[in-house]
Amino acid sequence: MDDRAFARYDKFGRVLTFGRTNLADVAATDAAQHLNKLDNVIKALDRSKAGQQGGDATPKDVLLDALRLDVQNITRTAHAYAQDDPAFATLFRAPTQPNPAALTTAADAIIALLVETPTDDAATKTAKAARRAKFVAKGLPADFAQNLAADRAAINDAEQTENNADNEGVKNTAAIGRLVSDGMKESNYLDAIFHNVYARNAEKLRAWLSASHLERAPQREKKPAPPTPPTPPSP
Repeated sequence: MDDRAFARYDKFGRVLTFGRTNLADVAATDAAQHLNKLDNVIKALDRSKAGQQGGDATPKDVLLDALRLDVQNITRTAHAYAQDDPAFATLFRAPTQPNPAALTTAADAIIALLVETPTDDAATKTAKAARRAKFVAKGLPADFAQNLAADRAAINDAEQTENNADNEGVKNTAAIGRLVSDGMKESNYLDAIFHNVYARNAEKLRAWLSASHLERAPQREKKPAPPTPPTPPSP
């Protein structure tokens, strides 16, 4: 299990502990069934990570979840800007459908508006920098656009890995991805329940937000390319 998957696994444990500790607060809801499903996900993750060989591969579903969070943060911020600049928000559109293809399409469109390429002219680079500055001014990290591009590229790498390998470790990696997706689904249900129940209880809501937050996994440094061997002298 890699850093991204482990961050979600850690979140699931905190959500489960908080939910069961405060179950009386949500007794009138169906939170108990979501907590039970989340508990089953955690136990299945424990089994799958034990059978995962190597542990370096990142499940594609985990990468899609990270990309989804990136896109949500950007489009939410753009929507806030729409209050004063409607045209700005139309540039950064949320996925049209809740599926991976729509998500990656939306991410690609956003990356094209924010991330500089070697072929960009000076005016285009200036425009992209100005757009990034707007998001940073509203609290996104300075490298948010690079993180988005890195998460998008990682999905392509994961697809290539899945296409080129079919061993037991890869199977367990894929299982971890599906389980993480299931866990995020149950966490999202619980997030809605606790937000609704604690809408008038600021202290309890803060405690829930602390328990359910998701840490962004640190970006791993890319290995430097090997040096080009010197050209042998002409005879």
